[in-house]
Amino acid sequence: MKDYIVVSDGTVDIDRELIGKLGARIIPMIYIIDGEEHLFDPSGEAFDYSSFYEKVNAGVPVSTSQNPPDVFINYFEEITKEYKKVLYLCFSSGLSGNYNSACMAAEEVMNKHPETDIRVIDSLCASVGEGFYLREVCEKRDEGADFEELVKYAESIKRDVCHWFVVGNLDQLRRGGRINALEAKLGSILNIHPILTTDREGKLKVAEKVRGMRKALHELVGKFVKYAKADIMHKVIVAHAGASELAEQLKNLLKETGRIKECLIEDIGPVIGAHTGSPMCAVVFLGTQEE
Repeated sequence: MKDYIVVSDGTVDIDRELIGKLGARIIPMIYIIDGEEHLFDPSGEAFDYSSFYEKVNAGVPVSTSQNPPDVFINYFEEITKEYKKVLYLCFSSGLSGNYNSACMAAEEVMNKHPETDIRVIDSLCASVGEGFYLREVCEKRDEGADFEELVKYAESIKRDVCHWFVVGNLDQLRRGGRINALEAKLGSILNIHPILTTDREGKLKVAEKVRGMRKALHELVGKFVKYAKADIMHKVIVAHAGASELAEQLKNLLKETGRIKECLIEDIGPVIGAHTGSPMCAVVFLGTQEE
């Protein structure tokens, strides 16, 4: 049995059975729908993704809130009763203040309990990207890495996790303040879909804009072909927000490249889905981040 535990949080959008197999712990995160606050834990009870996106698409107000330091303090206090060493792979600091809150909490707990060692790593990832990253780190753990080796490994690969996605609901981006009302209206009229990624600081950026969802899916495949390492067969995750048919199309297009060893399809949870809306599709893989 390892003397440490790997932890992530509620934006790690992978299947709860997979989380269970990885043996990771999850810190729930907050989303608010129609004025009511909820905690989302992808490793917990089954979540009704379809119902959530139906409400979002109907215009029900939805938002998120970062966890305050007290949440992390309480969690770290509890988990260090079992494990004195904790590796927390945290939601990107480029998208949330959770990383800073977790760092403050870890310092406070370690000052109170000097025998503990809590490392908080800014994953620079979100959603299934964070889930992909978690799986890679846990696989390294299972190869026999000790705590220090795993911390170094996690730091070394986080910028190799490539996230590319297309958003179909520009109105949801408008509600979240990502684009203005005029951009949303014109984009909807012209059937324009932004292709987004994360930069080396874990911040979102629009890489380009494409007319038509089918062309957008082909662009995602093009990003995989361009940025995935050419000399290996790849594990990829395809994810979607209320768009299972689009996800299947994307999976089939990726398989046509002849470079796919494994392809999982996952749902985007409410913490990220509150900002992307539906439909949305993503592909995540190990490769080279676009400069």
